[in-house]
Order: sequence, then C-alpha cells, then structure tokens
Amino acid sequence: MTTHPYPQSKSERIRFEGRDEARALVLDMAQQAKRQICIFGRDIDSILFDNPEFIDCVQNLALRSSQTEVKILVHDTLVNMQRDHRLIPLAQHLTSSIHVHKTAKQHRDSQQTLLLIDDFAYLNCPRATVYDGYACLYDRLEVRQLQQKFDKMWGQSSPDIGVRRLHL
Repeated sequence: MTTHPYPQSKSERIRFEGRDEARALVLDMAQQAKRQICIFGRDIDSILFDNPEFIDCVQNLALRSSQTEVKILVHDTLVNMQRDHRLIPLAQHLTSSIHVHKTAKQHRDSQQTLLLIDDFAYLNCPRATVYDGYACLYDRLEVRQLQQKFDKMWGQSSPDIGVRRLHL
C-alpha cells in the first residue's frame, strides 16, 4: 500500500490534487476490489490506469472468479490503442471478465474520470485531464448513486469493437 495521508475514518471524503495523489488512491482502491471495478472517462486514462501495479490488480480480480468483472466505459479508445495502453491487451485476453464499451452520443460531453470499486469506494476527477478531485474509501450511499448513473450509461452504451481481438 502507498503512504497516502488518509483521514481518520474510511468514510471521510478525501480531497486530492495532482496526478501522484490520484494515482496512489486509484492503486489503493484497486487493491481492495473483491468483485467489481468500473471506470468511466473520455478514454482509459494512462496516468491513472496504465501502470504495472494497477494492471496486476485488474488481472488478479478478473481471474479470481467467474463472478468478478471490470467494466470500462469510455468515449473513445483510439488513443489508448495507439499508445499501447496495457489494459487493452488484457481486455482482449480476458473477454469474459473485462468489458470495454463506448458511451452513447448523449453522454460524450462528460469530461469526468470516475472509478468505482465494488459497492463501497469511489474516486472522481470532475475534469479528466486535471487530477484534482475527491474520493472516499467507504461510502456505500454515494457509490450506490454513482453506480446507478454508471449502469444507466452502460445500458445505453455499446461494446467497443475496436478493442476486440481478431482471431485469424
């Protein structure tokens, strides 16, 4: 675990500023995941989600059981594929556990980056390229509300066919 100065209570809201603080929180949260990781953003943010430690967490979760899943909902993955984002080949390999969808047109103006862990933790960057936001390690009510919004967008989304692996 990282040495981020967390509040006294896990249910307190954590304010973070900067990519290092955000990346440390993302990793700490991903290490706690038991059933589900949900990611929403313009793309699969490389600063937060393209490092070996996070990829290991996702892979371990995906391989843990057939009941675990990783849902990635983004506007576009073209830049991620061009820059060899580590989650792309992992998603291509673990197709039953890791799902990548493209947002419906009506949601493409959203600029936030959101991470949801199981039903208890979240991280929210209101502006995708500015690593300035808030998180909480344990807030079931807020996560439930964020999950409902995520699930609604997920239901209106479509699988990202650009990420699919072609078997020749």
